[in-house]
Amino acid sequence: MLKNCLAILCVLGLLASAQAQPASVNQHGFYIPANLTEANEQLDKILSPKAKAHFKTLEPSNFEDINGIFLLNEWAKAPNGQPNRLERYLDTFIQPKPDLWRYDADQMRSYLIYLSYLRYLRNQPFDVSTEARKLNATADSLQRLSDLRHARHLTADSISGIYIPKNLPDAFRQLDQLLTDTVKQQLRHPDPEYGLSRFHFGLGLWMRNSWQLWGGSRLQQYFEAKGVTHPDDMSGILLDTYSQYLNGKAPDEAGIKALTQLVPPVVAPGPPPPPKLYYSKPYRKFLRRRRIDDFNSLPPEAYAEEVEIVKPPQ
Repeated sequence: MLKNCLAILCVLGLLASAQAQPASVNQHGFYIPANLTEANEQLDKILSPKAKAHFKTLEPSNFEDINGIFLLNEWAKAPNGQPNRLERYLDTFIQPKPDLWRYDADQMRSYLIYLSYLRYLRNQPFDVSTEARKLNATADSLQRLSDLRHARHLTADSISGIYIPKNLPDAFRQLDQLLTDTVKQQLRHPDPEYGLSRFHFGLGLWMRNSWQLWGGSRLQQYFEAKGVTHPDDMSGILLDTYSQYLNGKAPDEAGIKALTQLVPPVVAPGPPPPPKLYYSKPYRKFLRRRRIDDFNSLPPEAYAEEVEIVKPPQ
């Protein structure tokens, strides 16, 4: 009897321990490494000799341009959104900067994985603590520069050579100079909703980007001081009030927030279904063959067509 009880307790203990441990295999059957040594071993199994030779030629500055090493996607978060054991391991070393390009958690993890594998292929030493400290120091330095730049932008009268209006009347003066008579006539439509819908992704997009309503500017601060916090609402108010201005109506700056159109959230009857995943043809081939023959490592501009600099809609 006692032996049976002990056996049951042992089984229960093993089950509890297994449940407490992060899963070692993902939903597609790929092994989730516990550390970078195991990550190197898995990459070595998946990459073809051609892909390994290609990877060996890379420099760390090329890592952000890598596209096609799908195994790292399989090492990303599980469908339930919880970090897996490799992510938990790497998160003990990194200090992500979510608002800083190249230094959010996913990018920092990928950088360490790629650097570890590059050193492995080149038979060079790699210490995750040392490399993570370097990465964190660079991120801290860039974050300080970003914060200083952002602080300057909040009061600057121009950013990247573009004048930033300080309030609604100033914005109207700029639009008077920038827009053609044809566009002004369209905005003079008696229904202000016409301007909001017609120009939200044209002139509205230009204002949101060029006047830094997303990134921070004195015009953004002007709106936020009046209780308007979303850039879409800011550009919508600009279009609405400029339409009124063109029709001879003086907008009430004190009542700006009332112009913000808030759509009440739709309450779902239950939890939403999980999003349907789409896999590209190369990704599906990878899932079938468990093999990566080669990958891309060229910067985006190598694939893009030449485009003109965006100007205010005419």
